[in-house]
Amino acid sequence: MGKNLILTLALQTLIGLLGVPGAHAALSDSQSAYEDCLLSNLRDSRNEATSQLIKRSCYALYQNGEMLLPRERNYNLCILQYLPGAREPSAIAQIVSVCSRRGQM
Repeated sequence: MGKNLILTLALQTLIGLLGVPGAHAALSDSQSAYEDCLLSNLRDSRNEATSQLIKRSCYALYQNGEMLLPRERNYNLCILQYLPGAREPSAIAQIVSVCSRRGQM
């Protein structure tokens, strides 16, 4: 029984070690996609509120994307599509409101 336990633990360790490079590559791809999202969407940002909403949406989509419900994904995609470049607080509020309705948040 002790020998089987040792073999099981060795096999689990080996599987874990073999899975690490794949996990690292997936995390690296996720980080790269997140950074690309920030770079492409923050360049026209001229308002702190806009920047925060964009960062939050990039994080949700590219760092936490597997956990999002479809309505959350739709909301964040809407934010990234229409919010960059918005300057006025009233425009920002209106865009967030429309994205919330479209995403049914």
